[in-house]
Amino acid sequence: MSVINQMLKDLEQRSPESNARTVQSGHLESTYSSKIIVLVTSISVFAICFISFYVWHLVSENKALKAEKDNSQLSQLVTNQVNKASELEINENRTYTAPITIEENQQTKKPNNKQRNLPAIVAKKMSISVPIDLDKTLLDNHSESDFQRIAAKTVINNSSSRVTPAKKMVADTHSHSGSVSKHSHDIITLVKTKTNKMSVSRRQLSADELAAQKLVLAEKALVAKQIDKAEKLLEEVVIIKPNDSQTRKKLAALWFGRQAYQDAVNLLSQGIALNGKDSSLRQMKARIHLKQGQITTALNTLKPLAQLKDEQYQIMLANTAQQAQQNNVAIESYKILIVIQPDVGRWYLGLAVLHDKSSQFNLASVAYKQALTKNDLSVASVNFIQQRIQAIGQ
Repeated sequence: MSVINQMLKDLEQRSPESNARTVQSGHLESTYSSKIIVLVTSISVFAICFISFYVWHLVSENKALKAEKDNSQLSQLVTNQVNKASELEINENRTYTAPITIEENQQTKKPNNKQRNLPAIVAKKMSISVPIDLDKTLLDNHSESDFQRIAAKTVINNSSSRVTPAKKMVADTHSHSGSVSKHSHDIITLVKTKTNKMSVSRRQLSADELAAQKLVLAEKALVAKQIDKAEKLLEEVVIIKPNDSQTRKKLAALWFGRQAYQDAVNLLSQGIALNGKDSSLRQMKARIHLKQGQITTALNTLKPLAQLKDEQYQIMLANTAQQAQQNNVAIESYKILIVIQPDVGRWYLGLAVLHDKSSQFNLASVAYKQALTKNDLSVASVNFIQQRIQAIGQ
């Protein structure tokens, strides 16, 4: 029992020591872990601060480089502008020196033995030179002083103006009575020239230049299929140049294409009113009327130029007259076509058919026979002519 008790006592003594050691080791471990956390946190904060400073430094450096680049570009641009301005000033401000004529009226008296000439005085300001020559003549003591008239004319040419100033300078000579050796004084009045200022003026385009510019833009708009823009530009050209039939026809064709028939007819009618001898406007207007089935209106549009010696115009007039059943007008058109092209057989054939319809068989037979002599008809046309000649002969 004593042994067991002794062992228990030993155990009891050892357990407090082990507990103390455990508590002490736990305390040390917690102390070490807190120090490590503080150290890691400090290092992290320092690293973040360093990275932030480095990024800020890079951004500042980039901004400085960009500002320096912009300043260099601006200085280069200013330098170029200054060089251009100086070159323009040198080219524009050209100086021309005009001759000076001096008219002197002196009395024919004994001249003094000693004469003195004043040197030429040249006044230059703002690239304008006005040469002034002063000529002074001393007369005898008893002679009256003469006036010298100097006319200076300077012509300044630049790109925008032509200025011709006329300046006068009067030299008055006053001398005291006595010998030449005595003192004398001269009063010379000089007229100062005003500073010439360079001015820039805009030149207004003429009507032809403006119309040509708008036509180019209209063509580009048509290529880009911008029909509305092209119509607007062509309308402006028609307003500027109302006698331009080609532009009027282009605009009428655009309106005809989008079936604005009445607008196209009105536009062409205005052109015909300005130039009644323009056959192309009448032909286009007649086509629009035919498109709408207005045959009589189309014929009336073509009739005023019925005697015009133009193949296409007469063909259209003849066809329209036949549709309107006005054979007399068509017959006259074929006669004009025969005059224009006497070797074409189809004109004789058309004339013969019209005579045949009008029951003028003798004239029809003659026209049929003339058509056969041209040898330019098709086989079907030749067969038709032979049949009609036989029918008329019966």
